[in-house]
Amino acid sequence: MKTITTPASRLLALLLVLLPALLRAQALPATLTHARYDWQARRKPATLTATEAQQPAVMLRDFRSEELALDGRQEMRLYSVDHRIVRVNSSDGIERFNKIYLPVQENGRIVQLKARTISPRGVIVDVAESNMKELKDEDGGRGYKVFAVEGVEKGSEIEYLFTRERPAQYFGRINLQSEVPVREMRIELITPENLTYEMYRYPGGLLPDTVQDGKRIIGLSLRDVPALREEGFANVAARRQRLEYKLAYNASQGRQRAFTWADASRYLYEQIYQWNKDELKAVDKLLKQAKLPANQPLPALENYLKANFQLGTEGGPDKLTDVLVARAASEMGSARLFAALMSRLNIANELVMTSDRTDTPFDEAFDTWNYIDHPVFFLPATRQWLAPGRADYRLPLIPAEWTANKGLFVRRVQLGATETAVGTIGDIPTTTADQSPNDLTIDVQFAPNLDKSTVTIRQTLGGYSAQPIQPFLAFVPDDKRQEVLESIVKSNVPDGVFQKISVTNGESGLNPLEKPFIVDATLESVALLDRAGPKYLFKIGTLLGPQSELYQSEERQYDVENEFNRRYNRTITFTLPAGYQVRNLADLNMDVQAGPTAAGPEFLFKSGYVQQGQQVTVTIGEYYRQIYWPKADFQAFREVVNAAANFNKVVLVLEKK
Repeated sequence: MKTITTPASRLLALLLVLLPALLRAQALPATLTHARYDWQARRKPATLTATEAQQPAVMLRDFRSEELALDGRQEMRLYSVDHRIVRVNSSDGIERFNKIYLPVQENGRIVQLKARTISPRGVIVDVAESNMKELKDEDGGRGYKVFAVEGVEKGSEIEYLFTRERPAQYFGRINLQSEVPVREMRIELITPENLTYEMYRYPGGLLPDTVQDGKRIIGLSLRDVPALREEGFANVAARRQRLEYKLAYNASQGRQRAFTWADASRYLYEQIYQWNKDELKAVDKLLKQAKLPANQPLPALENYLKANFQLGTEGGPDKLTDVLVARAASEMGSARLFAALMSRLNIANELVMTSDRTDTPFDEAFDTWNYIDHPVFFLPATRQWLAPGRADYRLPLIPAEWTANKGLFVRRVQLGATETAVGTIGDIPTTTADQSPNDLTIDVQFAPNLDKSTVTIRQTLGGYSAQPIQPFLAFVPDDKRQEVLESIVKSNVPDGVFQKISVTNGESGLNPLEKPFIVDATLESVALLDRAGPKYLFKIGTLLGPQSELYQSEERQYDVENEFNRRYNRTITFTLPAGYQVRNLADLNMDVQAGPTAAGPEFLFKSGYVQQGQQVTVTIGEYYRQIYWPKADFQAFREVVNAAANFNKVVLVLEKK
């Protein structure tokens, strides 16, 4: 759940008469709907169905109620009651649930916490308070209340109940699915009648509310909620059932909708584009220090800032004078810094706020500010993108998980003498397949007695394919760099003994669209050839390296979603020993396609060969040109993926003529 704690948001909160208290309340309000909620004092273990008994663990009951109410100081707080009963059927289930982690939010507290176990024989054992202890993250950030549940055996039930109090929330998210199935679930959001919250179910749409005894209640009851099941080429977390909610109306404000996209645009404009004189003075000083070229200063500015500041630091400052002193900034502080500098350089830009589509794709249909997580800049003049808080990215790349997604575009406009902002929801495009190559050029020379092979290999990684390694290699210690480079090539020749290896474009701060990461290596292998009597087996397919395999017996749950569009061009050349031929060269021919369009297929694996005398040249083309693909056509997509895996298993038979 997200709390707005900035000055602009506090102003909105005051207008809504919802300023959260910083002091902790000392007791639960007696008027809370579930103030006296408790578990059943004595009960027997539940009887499982045959399907439930096959699971490592089953959530028998999941009750969650969140209620906004005034505390003893007449300040609005959020109170939540959580009650869960978990049946553990295996060692994995016990390992998963014998420790319970409860988040302790800043300015919040756990009011009540108790837990117990019920053995398969019905013996109830309460968890002693001495076993409950509070731990904190290593960085001293968010804390957890952690308690151990001892004496759990297969077939036991672990039951825990806790009540929390924390600042009032205007936006919330409740995940309905996890890695275990749920037999019975009840979710409630309760607010004073004058505050109308809306709750959107994914999938499903808006949930209705009812008014009872001066309270507005949104409730959802579910049975047999399935566990999340992992699938290849799918972001399961993003597709799980969940609830999003937001404050939509306050009776004191009439029918004016609260926290709209327009409100968000004005709020973000104040956050990013409003600077005081001291901040602008500090920015001008920084520009002098940076000594940027007059021609195309932005790439140089980005390199300077990302090399000299710790940008995107959690808990870092937002105010520019503080940023320049600390040489660090939060993600929003980084956006504010870039915006001020681009303003001084007269570089037109639009702020775009988006979400991580691998977790929660941006949905314009429901205007919760939970989606405005990550700032990027769109540069209209060049139609490029900039990620201000990500030191590992350079123009025009931004994280792939923010692309192929929607975002809130905040454009500055002039109304007379006043500058403000308007917001629109737009698409954040991703790159093409050809912009993210992972290409191989390989030459194989067999020793005269066919006991080993010399492999010369060049691997070219560009765009998002280069992103996991190119920005970081310069920071690898010198004594480890060789090992890192060798690990890249080892995936293609696992037993290789390196004779030499080198890298091109291994410096930090490069644009991998213009300067791809290239590794050149020469190594010897004894495993590529196996002798089988008078014949030799050449494991040519292994030179591609490990390939994804997409085999599943269960029905497909979700549409296909790729991380980014990408392509693989490979050329493998080898010379047959004198007097030898290949029996099965035709095994190198494959042509598997999916998604035919006027511009060609969307997904392709195609391989073939040309022989000139004793030299054979194999070419392989593979690409994925769409991020999303409907599960109705999953079989066609799977065949392309599996074609690469099948080629990986190709073995050529060398025999005497």
